Amino acid sequence: MRDPVNSVKRKIKILDILKAQESVEVEQLTKLFSVSKVTVRGDLDDLERKGLLIRTHGGAMLPENLSLVRVLSNTLEERKDEKSAICRAALQFIKPGMNIIIDAGSTTVHLAKLVGSMNITVITNSVLVLQELMNSETVELLVAGGILRKPSLSFMGAPASFVFDQIHADVLFLGVSGFSIVRGMTCTNMVEAETKKHMIKNASKVCLLADSSKLEKMFIANVCGWDSIDYLVTDYLKDEHKAILAGCGVGIVIAST
Repeated sequence: MRDPVNSVKRKIKILDILKAQESVEVEQLTKLFSVSKVTVRGDLDDLERKGLLIRTHGGAMLPENLSLVRVLSNTLEERKDEKSAICRAALQFIKPGMNIIIDAGSTTVHLAKLVGSMNITVITNSVLVLQELMNSETVELLVAGGILRKPSLSFMGAPASFVFDQIHADVLFLGVSGFSIVRGMTCTNMVEAETKKHMIKNASKVCLLADSSKLEKMFIANVCGWDSIDYLVTDYLKDEHKAILAGCGVGIVIAST
């Protein structure tokens, strides 16, 4: 019978190793713990389900490059005027009675500040969006819970994805860490990217809210391509990039600051 105490200790040690060297091999762990490969793989699978690592062929790695993660509390004030303008421009896509998803992020949280008096339903996985709208008398609020990812203050993983699979949204207001004209949208965490994919799947329209500083910044986790995006609302885009995205069927809105 599996010893739950030893299992917990092994998992803590695995995470310590990953923090120190960013990746680990099954073979290395079997020798370290003097257990079978089956036992080690079970520990790694459990940690992956919790969003704490990513399984690789023969081992595991950290779910993100922590040096690339900008903690949300540090990014909320960055390019604040541009983000606010983007969200004001995005209001044109919201009508009374709509069901909308507001994704987590330093841009999308500004949208929550603008919709508090609207008669709409908001579905979100963002702690900050929840805080903004929890006292609204007109917004019906549905929160998708799950694993709390502290850098983005967002709930993610299977529980959050399950909630998004149970609903239909008229519009998703999507946030990403970076976007590329050729390669599409990315973020820094693979579990978070998977949660975003469930949002996209269950929305009639997808509106990407991203300021121009995120252009051509690429991160480890693929979110989607431009075929999944209906509108891009940003503060600046070159004419040649507008033409390329228009050819992909993406509507472009340039917000004035």
